[in-house]
Amino acid sequence: MHESKMFHVPDMDCASCVSNIEKDVGEMKGVHEISVNFAAEKAQVSYDSDVVKPDDIIKRIKDSGYTAFLVEEDKGKEMKHGGMDHADMDHADHAQVESRKEIKSKLYKVIFGAVLSILLLVMSFAIDLPNEGMLMLIITAVILLYTDRDFFVRGIPSFILKGRPNMDTLVSLGVSAAFIYSSYVVLFTEPPHEEYFMDAAIISTFIMFGRYLEAKAKGSAGEAIKELLELSAKVAHKIVGQNKTEDVPIDQVQKGDELMVKPGEKIPVDGVIVEGQAVIDESMVTGESIPVDKKGNDKVIGATVNGNTSFTMKAENVGKETMLAQIVKLVEQAQMSKAPIQKLVDKVANYFVWGVLLIAIVTFSGWYFGMGLEPSRAIIYTVSVLIIACPCALGLATPISIVVGSGKGASMGILVKKADSLEKIKKITTICFDKTGTITEAKPKVTDFVVYEVPEKAADGFILDGTSPVEKDKYEEKLAQYIASLEYKSEHPLAKAVVDYSEKKNFKLLDAKNVEAVTGKGIFGVVGGSEVVIGNKEFLESKKVMRCAELDEKSEKLSEDGKTVLFFAIDGKQRGILALQDKEKPSSKKAIELLHKAGIKTVMMTGDNEKVANSIAKEVCIYEVFAKVTPAGKVEKIKELKEKGEFVAMVGDGINDAPALATADVGIAMGTGTDIAIESGDIVLVKGDLMKAVEAIELSHATLRNIKQNLFWAFIYNSVGIPVAALGLLNPMFSAVAMAFSSVSVVLNALRLKRFKAK
Repeated sequence: MHESKMFHVPDMDCASCVSNIEKDVGEMKGVHEISVNFAAEKAQVSYDSDVVKPDDIIKRIKDSGYTAFLVEEDKGKEMKHGGMDHADMDHADHAQVESRKEIKSKLYKVIFGAVLSILLLVMSFAIDLPNEGMLMLIITAVILLYTDRDFFVRGIPSFILKGRPNMDTLVSLGVSAAFIYSSYVVLFTEPPHEEYFMDAAIISTFIMFGRYLEAKAKGSAGEAIKELLELSAKVAHKIVGQNKTEDVPIDQVQKGDELMVKPGEKIPVDGVIVEGQAVIDESMVTGESIPVDKKGNDKVIGATVNGNTSFTMKAENVGKETMLAQIVKLVEQAQMSKAPIQKLVDKVANYFVWGVLLIAIVTFSGWYFGMGLEPSRAIIYTVSVLIIACPCALGLATPISIVVGSGKGASMGILVKKADSLEKIKKITTICFDKTGTITEAKPKVTDFVVYEVPEKAADGFILDGTSPVEKDKYEEKLAQYIASLEYKSEHPLAKAVVDYSEKKNFKLLDAKNVEAVTGKGIFGVVGGSEVVIGNKEFLESKKVMRCAELDEKSEKLSEDGKTVLFFAIDGKQRGILALQDKEKPSSKKAIELLHKAGIKTVMMTGDNEKVANSIAKEVCIYEVFAKVTPAGKVEKIKELKEKGEFVAMVGDGINDAPALATADVGIAMGTGTDIAIESGDIVLVKGDLMKAVEAIELSHATLRNIKQNLFWAFIYNSVGIPVAALGLLNPMFSAVAMAFSSVSVVLNALRLKRFKAK
């Protein structure tokens, strides 16, 4: 059985660690795929559970020289924290505890190494002691055994036993060279001695200090998921009787429970208001800073904050079904994925350490054999080369920016599902928009209800309770009742508008049977023993319904006013038309204007008629419109644009948009839409606001710019530092300082993305 598990690996030190783990675990029988993220300190493994178990994977990672812990989803336990179950939270907490322990361990090693290094410094320059060389040898050995132990444990065996040198190999070889040479001089030569114990000790301490700072900075970069988890409420006020509530943990809330939400509290789970009204701050989930007014039947989101009134809600989504849980899942998914540019960096990193070792050998040979320099100086120049090389900066450059950028996006209501989406967005030349629910609010209202003619007596097959002659009001009421009863079975926004219209008229809905909806065309079924058909002209024709010239003429006039027209027939006879009108979202026009300024072409594709489509398009300044387009037609239009050389994004929210979202180079799904549309999209806009699409493009540009800055400095640093060290122009201690802060500088640069603000 195919499974996918996440493993926490807290002690990776560079890009070669990533490569080693991916290679070792990837070679295991039953493992299908593995993706390791250096910045997030995690490994995602897909495997066949009948062949390999999580414990086997952990053992293989440990055999590679690293620590691993399973971050497991325990489906047998109840949910809690508005979206994470016991296991999720326990393992998330465990991972955080392990990371904190790792950081604290590094700090202790830095302090220990610093104290003894200062002692060596004093012994070298301030005081003279008997057997000073031997004493310095012992103190340095203690520093290496404690402060640098991990470098030797992971670096030397990986190189000697597996032929896979890494960053730890470079550090351990460099420090060992200085220590072994100095020990030889002290033990086997006459004073005065030219030893480098102090250099080895200070180098070790500085490198560990750099690792400590890097770990702290990485922890700050990966706080997005932790912050999201902390948003959730811990307790819900469950209504257990009239005017009686009971406080229960979130993990005990079930679907259908009625909950009381008090002023200023976090909403416990996703649901719908059943009594009262509220002003809710949804900024932590949607990125929208303005509080939203809510009333009866309006949906509310778990973890958002209630205003100054209390209300009663019914729980609809609990545990991992809540929006917060889905956001956490998507952020983790994005952070574990790799951008295309990272693949190139990984290839470079695989050869980088071997290249440095070769340069170190050439450096020693050149100075000692070529230039005739004494061994001590040749060794110290070689140590400088080994110490200053920093594959860590290369390994961190891309993933750390992805981690911070995706986390920032989540706080803005922009969910990036894969890292490569951030890279692709920048290439967009054309954006195609669905109309309903994307450009418009998807809250159409019935504006006109037009009946063709009122029969003089009850129509055959369409019973009017035997009323004869037929009263106009009762006839129209009966028509609306049948139409609404059928549309009640549909999830289309237009169907909801028809149902809302009937509810305002207090019509009682009837049971509809044999209902079938044809996407983009209409719906038909049996209501009260009569066959009911609702849809566009072509759909009614396909059902052998005769066209009515008078209704066609009326529909033309309504369409010219920018209204959507639905034709309906009962028992094969066209009975009338419904006109509905939607309005564009307040931000749509501004968003499209900004896209035009950025040089991006905009296109509207809708199943609605030309006049309605052109009316909305004119309002929002879209100049290319394709109307009456089926879901398959949208796919074809996108393919045509791609064949012309356009890099196409599709923005939509409905089931009929899913194929187009999947076909486009970048699919942008409205978070207010259907689950299938969200699954098909590469990016999800939680608020369903087109301005968020513009912000997503800006965030993409900022993240890619940040990645390129990191890569530039990482490559420049190594390109300049290594030759300078090889030429003997850099003291090993300065090399250690430079190497220690190179990775930190990359992480700090990535952290600037936390301050990103859309222009």
